[in-house]
Amino acid sequence: MKITDGIFLLDGAEFDSNVFCINNEILVDCGSGFYIKETLDQMAEYGLNPKKITTIIITHAHFDHCGAAKKWKKLTKAKILVHENDREALETGKGTMAEEFEVEYKEVKADGILKEGGTIGTGKYSFKVIHTPGHTPGGICLWDENNKILVSGDTLFLDGVGRTDLEGGNENELKKSIQKIKKLGDIDILLPGHGAPASKRNIYAKDAIKKALDSI
Repeated sequence: MKITDGIFLLDGAEFDSNVFCINNEILVDCGSGFYIKETLDQMAEYGLNPKKITTIIITHAHFDHCGAAKKWKKLTKAKILVHENDREALETGKGTMAEEFEVEYKEVKADGILKEGGTIGTGKYSFKVIHTPGHTPGGICLWDENNKILVSGDTLFLDGVGRTDLEGGNENELKKSIQKIKKLGDIDILLPGHGAPASKRNIYAKDAIKKALDSI
């Protein structure tokens, strides 16, 4: 699904995370790897070339978001970036919950670390890294202030906020993270880790985002 100029949703199958492709250069999250063929098929449908991906951003190190990181690394040769607090999970599999899916985690090294306030740019987009722990210790969101786009991982969804009852979860930290997001101001486009994206141009979505932010 094309979300806006240069941004495509490669929607997750079953339990898999959403994968967002930005300007055919940045991949945000990469799913479990169980459905990589379907993701590649969607890319081909939209005229996207996986060989042009230069950066893979992991919003947090849960298996449904990062299990395919090693496969994508081999396919694209892209740099994998993750927050320091989720680096160990990404690199070792401990804390990713891979065992819940009864698979052996494919360890992969991070090529770089995402830090609060850092920026990642491509074309007309410039995303600021916001550290949003609570779902995991190293959860992050990406905020493009000029275009009012929030890539929210599993911190915020159209219908609520991230779970804190999984490994690495912390309700108090999540509450602080949601307060941090509220201070950003208007979100015109929300790109969550699961479920439908949302635009405030849609009245229902505008009310739903506000309700989700006020739910904790």
